[in-house]
Amino acid sequence: MRRVGRTVLTALCILLAALLLFSIWKVFSILHEYKAAERRYNSLSSDVVMTSRPSPSPAPAAAVPTAEEPQEEIERSPVSVDFASLAERSGDVVGWLCLPDTVINYPVVQGSDNAYYLNRFLDGTPNSGGTLFVDFVCPSDFSGKSTIIYGHNMRDGSMFALIDDYIDQAFFDAHPIMYLNTPSQNYKVEIFSGFVSDPEGFAYQTSFADEAAFGAFLDKLIASSSVSSTVNVSSADRILLLSTCTYTDLDVRFILAGKLVPIG
Repeated sequence: MRRVGRTVLTALCILLAALLLFSIWKVFSILHEYKAAERRYNSLSSDVVMTSRPSPSPAPAAAVPTAEEPQEEIERSPVSVDFASLAERSGDVVGWLCLPDTVINYPVVQGSDNAYYLNRFLDGTPNSGGTLFVDFVCPSDFSGKSTIIYGHNMRDGSMFALIDDYIDQAFFDAHPIMYLNTPSQNYKVEIFSGFVSDPEGFAYQTSFADEAAFGAFLDKLIASSSVSSTVNVSSADRILLLSTCTYTDLDVRFILAGKLVPIG
């Protein structure tokens, strides 16, 4: 009987040791994958993104504005993206999202469904961090009234991990503007709302019967916000919604809404 007890105890010790080793291996595997994703995105950004633009060439003397005709300065995105190079890596790339002075500086893709890029890099190779992607029902050129971009809230701080920080007014005040570059147009994204949502909540609506319905949708976004904003939004505007998981509760999302303003 004593021998049976020792055998059971030995088996339990072996099992616990195996579980411990598996857990350690799993943690190191996840950390390794995080680092691999970070290196790939950093390399991609270095290859296709310029963070400063060259100064414009001097205008011909006849074209130089007089004192009575001041030259209007065109607002530009803080990054310039080589979309031709990105297209060689993936035909699904539709944009590049940037939040200055943060880790958000990523390509945006659109697949044929909302599952493919959850756990894949933009070239289709597996990666738990996935790629930021546009809802497959939205126009890929961001011409819809409301376009949704999804991204993971990664525990290493990457992807959309800081999006739910917009629940705090101080963070919102410090980061009120994002930038979205696309192959045909660049945009300033003026943030006007951020809130926790059910995954099937009203914010995921992407089509509207008319301008009045869209206006009511905007009113609800503003009323739901955890932060206050001075951004004016009307039914004539187009908006961008960023959606990610949040660890404040089970099965909830954080929604960040911004107005798309075309820039250079």
